[in-house]
Amino acid sequence: MATPRPPRVVPGEASESDSEPELPGGAAGGTPGAGLKVPGEASETDEEEEEEEERPKTPPAVPEEPAAVWGRSRGDPSLLQQRLREGSGRLRGAVGSALRQSYGRAARHLGGLGGALGRAQAAAAAAAHCLRLARRDLRAVAAAVDIVTACRLLPDIREPLPAR
Repeated sequence: MATPRPPRVVPGEASESDSEPELPGGAAGGTPGAGLKVPGEASETDEEEEEEEERPKTPPAVPEEPAAVWGRSRGDPSLLQQRLREGSGRLRGAVGSALRQSYGRAARHLGGLGGALGRAQAAAAAAAHCLRLARRDLRAVAAAVDIVTACRLLPDIREPLPAR
């Protein structure tokens, strides 16, 4: 069974409320020395607040925008954005070209298979027609043989086979 962990206190982090307990030694194992000002740390006494009010306030540092880093004005796209657009365009073109080629090859292959299937169907139909004609002819011959063998009016023309 897991035991609940105490809340972590990060050095330099402001407390969220006065009721939050402070852990001795901090999360890093040591506390900042007295009088040491850590950026972003909440002040702990009223004296420090009064000292801060007496000091002249400097405007907070504003991080530079990516466009300023690449030497462009705010309205123009940065060099990074231009390169990303160019790369995206090349990628889009390459993907489109690959798709067109693969679809073209597949269409040609299917067209060839369709032609082969049509030729095979025509050959099968011709073979079936030839088989029907042959069966019809064989039936006619069988009927003629039956008529000849059934007729007793004709002389017997069969000769006995000579013995060897």
